[in-house]
Amino acid sequence: MRPISSVHEPLRPLGPQPAKLHPGLQLVVCLAALALQTLLPAHLPFAGLIDLPLLAVVYLALLSRNVLAGMLIGMAVGLAQDSLTNGPIGLFGILKTIVGYAAGSVSLLIEVDFPGARGVLASAFYLAHAILFWMLQSALLGGSASLDPARTLILAATHAGVAILIFRLLDPLRPRP
Repeated sequence: MRPISSVHEPLRPLGPQPAKLHPGLQLVVCLAALALQTLLPAHLPFAGLIDLPLLAVVYLALLSRNVLAGMLIGMAVGLAQDSLTNGPIGLFGILKTIVGYAAGSVSLLIEVDFPGARGVLASAFYLAHAILFWMLQSALLGGSASLDPARTLILAATHAGVAILIFRLLDPLRPRP
């Protein structure tokens, strides 16, 4: 029988606690993702299909292993992305906050240091982001957003591959325990 004091303990991450990025590096990662998201499509039109701020939120939220930190990172990146678009302010803020919350929650339940797990999660979070965007755009904002299932699934797989590559490039920035 478990002692009563342990009934209300918060969830602890499974496995060893990974080393987190320094807050200054987290800011650099977010700003770089936003800058590249804005600048790359002018030179490489297909680069606009990859949501780099979303991948930054997923990486940092998974790495933080903290639901609140994931939400705050998602909110900040989403609102910054909103300020760079012509859309309504708050749409990406809501979406990225939800993704940050989900990524922070998932990181408490599974080991997220494996490339395969990261790819599957990045793909799943892209799908959730796309579906929520479609729902918010069409239901709440009265817009005529379309959701092409085949294109969305291809982009989800593409995001998984790009995430594995980017996350591998960012991992050496983490301090080792």
